[in-house]
Amino acid sequence: MSPEIGLLVCGSNASNTGVITAMAALKIAEKHKDVGILSLPSIANKVARQMLVAKKMSHIIVIDGCHQECAKKIADAVQIKYDAYLNLEHDLGIKKAGPFTTFDHSASAVEMVINAVEEILKKYENKN
Repeated sequence: MSPEIGLLVCGSNASNTGVITAMAALKIAEKHKDVGILSLPSIANKVARQMLVAKKMSHIIVIDGCHQECAKKIADAVQIKYDAYLNLEHDLGIKKAGPFTTFDHSASAVEMVINAVEEILKKYENKN
């Protein structure tokens, strides 16, 4: 059975905020069995199977790590509709430290993102 709710996350391991989005998404998907993580590269390349999976999901939440809004721009470009958007810099005040800052993050930042996404999930879980 496929998850009903998809997370489309930046997940870039090149910066602190990208790592935080990836770590938070993994923990959320592990905890919430109705949540799955979509492949951003596959969506960007319009891989048919991944596009079909995304379009079949009841809800999609896009999570970006910084002001570049890469995941959101990709979703918009390939016309993937999403129900919620979270940007770590804009919405949570988590600053991007720049390139090659992969390990410059804290457990508290990851927890902050998990909590924010779980608040969003309350709107969609068990309401499909």
